[in-house]
Amino acid sequence: MLKKAWASLLAVIFILTIAPMNTSANEAFLDALEEDLKATHYDYKEGTAEIIKEETLRHSNGNEVIAAVVELDTIRDGIFITRKTEYHYFDATDNKILSSADLVEVEGAAEFADANIDMLGQQIIYWLPVLVLLLLIAIPALILFLVVPRFYSTSSYMNAVYEKNDNPR
Repeated sequence: MLKKAWASLLAVIFILTIAPMNTSANEAFLDALEEDLKATHYDYKEGTAEIIKEETLRHSNGNEVIAAVVELDTIRDGIFITRKTEYHYFDATDNKILSSADLVEVEGAAEFADANIDMLGQQIIYWLPVLVLLLLIAIPALILFLVVPRFYSTSSYMNAVYEKNDNPR
């Protein structure tokens, strides 16, 4: 029992010492990425950028560059959601997002892009537009089949006339 407790304590200490190593760099990267995405994507949904994979590279001037595959959401017209996966590069020394023109001087940027090309893409989320279309069809259909026959039923209106004249139906 004592060995399990000791192993658990060592595992917790190990996790707590490893986890905060790159936290400030990731926070600075995400803050700069949020600002860049707001400027480049007019339909970007704030707070949806998530780093899927990252790798540390070197710039030719010695700066540390973080190359990352980032997943983000864009929303158009309030109902059309698109989940995109893109490359983004962050200069951790200067705290700025690098453009594609700056990547020429980054060693390993092309290899990172080639290695992770299969992660890129976009996926359209269909459930919200389909739900809106179903509501646009279902509500008039309910009105048509449930409400309208009660107001304009000729059989219930003419029942008294048929019974009075003894007419067969």
